Amino acid sequence: MRAILVIHRQHLFPGLSPQGFLTPDAVDLDSLSPHLFFAEREYMEHCSHYKQIIPYLVLTRENRVLVYQRRKKHTEQRLGGLWSVGFGGHIEPLDREDRDVEVHGLMRASALRELNEETGLDPASTPLAAVGYINSDREDVSSVHFGVVYQVSLDAVDGSDEDILATVTAQAEPHQARWLPAADLPDLVGPGRGPDGGTFEDWSRIAVEGGAMASGRYGVA
Repeated sequence: MRAILVIHRQHLFPGLSPQGFLTPDAVDLDSLSPHLFFAEREYMEHCSHYKQIIPYLVLTRENRVLVYQRRKKHTEQRLGGLWSVGFGGHIEPLDREDRDVEVHGLMRASALRELNEETGLDPASTPLAAVGYINSDREDVSSVHFGVVYQVSLDAVDGSDEDILATVTAQAEPHQARWLPAADLPDLVGPGRGPDGGTFEDWSRIAVEGGAMASGRYGVA
């Protein structure tokens, strides 16, 4: 059994459930801490009463964003073949150094682990900044997940753009990857308007439309 971090919808949003890209002040993570718990992933994937907490990492370099196409035979079949601007995965018990770790530390530890596992990059050389959240109920896969969005700057990473792409595409997640100017993304996230006539996943469209990779916004230096 694989355990993942979840929260009941009524604790995440006691009132109306806001949709789309949410700024950092839209959710008080500290107040949610008592309501977070680990549960079986297989069950939670089909239980819309709960939201699975997912770090979502947007990789940037000099006003460009690293985008990638997921393999068609993806562990999450609902995302297979789609393009994405974000890497990430579930928060697991191994991300908790001790039972009393505060929620921000837990989120960051998971984000750094996912960065290494999903991209092959060294977390120590990649500044990471929380820029907001994603909440969407318009698709099945989105309806059971809640994204904590981080911008990851690769400006100081050694190697060329091609070197970074080679490292990322050598991992299990991407079918292919490329750099795109951040300014071009709003015109590319519509259905069938992505690279090679592909389509970006729901969360990527939300992140782009919300300006999640815009330097200087939402606390990003």
